[in-house]
Amino acid sequence: MKAIIQKSIWLLCTALAVTSCSKDNENDNGEPKAEKGYATGKATDTKGKPIAGAYLYLQNTVFTSYINSTTSQDGTYKIQLSPGAWKVHASFQKEYNGQTYTLRLHTDNSETMAEEGAVRNATWKLEGRDPDPSYNNAVFYGGMVEVSYHHTFDYEFQKYVELTFTPDGPLIDGSEGKTYKLMKGDHYWPESTNRIEDIPIGRYQVKAVLKTEQGDVPLKIGTSHTEGNFGPGLQLNFISDENSKYNPVNHAQIVISY
Repeated sequence: MKAIIQKSIWLLCTALAVTSCSKDNENDNGEPKAEKGYATGKATDTKGKPIAGAYLYLQNTVFTSYINSTTSQDGTYKIQLSPGAWKVHASFQKEYNGQTYTLRLHTDNSETMAEEGAVRNATWKLEGRDPDPSYNNAVFYGGMVEVSYHHTFDYEFQKYVELTFTPDGPLIDGSEGKTYKLMKGDHYWPESTNRIEDIPIGRYQVKAVLKTEQGDVPLKIGTSHTEGNFGPGLQLNFISDENSKYNPVNHAQIVISY
């Protein structure tokens, strides 16, 4: 009887020890906590689920060195640091409509950390600007669409072009997309560029019209300047930038004509 009691106590203590060890790097809410000498954190998708195998790129801004790693099955990571000032960048790959897309993750703190370590969590955002001041608001999480015009299209009419992007199926994260009607100078289409920036990655049906006082005039649209390439609309698929783990730019191109 005594042996049975002792064995039961030993099993209980072992179980408690294992539980304690498995939670040593987590707060009470199950989130990663700061550990001296380590960068720690967790990568999650748009629904808050962990991302396994996310790519971590730690940049030492003092000594120009780098550390590469990936997240574990539960989305967490723990990376030992050397002296310097470290920034954490993160991305991951996602299959969508037969392509593999590399997608930048949003880091919750863009400030550097010293070798003492800190927590940097990374989340998937379909759109939005990376807040890191060194990017000068030029880096975003969505896709980019390059817009050009056939050589016969009058320059002065370009500012009156309206593009309509209608989702053709779910977005890359499985959520339902929304329709965008965009003209130059809108939030997604900066006045100073011919690029539509930060559109959530998905498959879209795109149409173009010329806005006039007499009403909308349908335009033709294509994916290149090749004659005969133009039609009343097109199915737009972003081209994946799967070879760039650090700064992926998933893009598409459209050309507008009469």
